[in-house]
Amino acid sequence: MTKKLVLIACVIMASYLISATVSHATDGPVKKATFGQKVKNFVQKLFSYPANVIQGSVGVVANTASRGTEVVTKEVKVVSQVVTGDVDKTKEMIVEPLTGTAETVVKAVEDTSKVPVEATKE
Repeated sequence: MTKKLVLIACVIMASYLISATVSHATDGPVKKATFGQKVKNFVQKLFSYPANVIQGSVGVVANTASRGTEVVTKEVKVVSQVVTGDVDKTKEMIVEPLTGTAETVVKAVEDTSKVPVEATKE
């Protein structure tokens, strides 16, 4: 799998360099700095994308863990209230963890779907 990804990246880079070289040859010597900058930007984006994806994924995991902790904390408080005699909180004891968990999952899925798009931004 890794060999395939490296091969694909090399093919993409080679095709980019070939097209940029052909474009540069038709533009003349005035565009040398621009060509070098394009290659530099391409390589930087090529290697920074995986790091940005990892950074975004870690952020999603941290946010999900935080939200999960909040759900558990609320449930513990409600259970303690029911145990000490506040029977009106019994409905919350059942509904709150389901709602909180569902909201946490939805938020995690939304954030995960945004990671690849955010990783392309500088």
